[in-house]
Amino acid sequence: MIDKKMSIANHLENCFSHFEKELKEEIIESASLMNLPADTLMMDIGQKVEVIPLIVSGCVKVFREDEDDNELFMYYLGPGEACAITMICSAREGYSKIKAFPEEETTFIVVPIAKLDLWMPKYKSWYYFVMDTYQDRFEELLKVVDGIAFHRMDERLLEYLEKNSAAGNTPFIQKTHYQIAQELNSSREVITRLLKKLEQRGMVRVNRNQIELLN
Repeated sequence: MIDKKMSIANHLENCFSHFEKELKEEIIESASLMNLPADTLMMDIGQKVEVIPLIVSGCVKVFREDEDDNELFMYYLGPGEACAITMICSAREGYSKIKAFPEEETTFIVVPIAKLDLWMPKYKSWYYFVMDTYQDRFEELLKVVDGIAFHRMDERLLEYLEKNSAAGNTPFIQKTHYQIAQELNSSREVITRLLKKLEQRGMVRVNRNQIELLN
């Protein structure tokens, strides 16, 4: 128990240092730690939301999926972040509208659902964290909508690669053309053709199951 509390305290200091001391103490007493390996289902569509995961290491991919298993990539989450959609569902004791997978081994501080509303009027840092999370994710969703409505597929592909690179802090994106096509709701043939064009423009280098972002 002492080791668990020490681990949570260290993670809070590293990723959520702006939280008030009293808030950190409450999190240490009420939360738990969860570790998931890459590609393990973290949240599924229709799953009842009972906790708020605060990410302290790793990277999580959030996306929508239709009845035909077509995926639409939404955004990545990293250390110091939480999913706004999960928070909204938590606040209403509802069910998830998204799917989420760790892109790599990921660790979370798992906060009970009841704490979301309880801490909002009690701690300013928690209130601003929740509000900033809503705003950041809303802006990400606007970019997704803008990309679908206004941008050509090559622009969406390049932005997708840039987000992947930033999320993993590496210029190498370990994805197949089929995986990218699924997440951009396109076809493998289209993605392959566009990657060749980007490669000819000197923007990427395409290898087997790997794409290197050059700029």
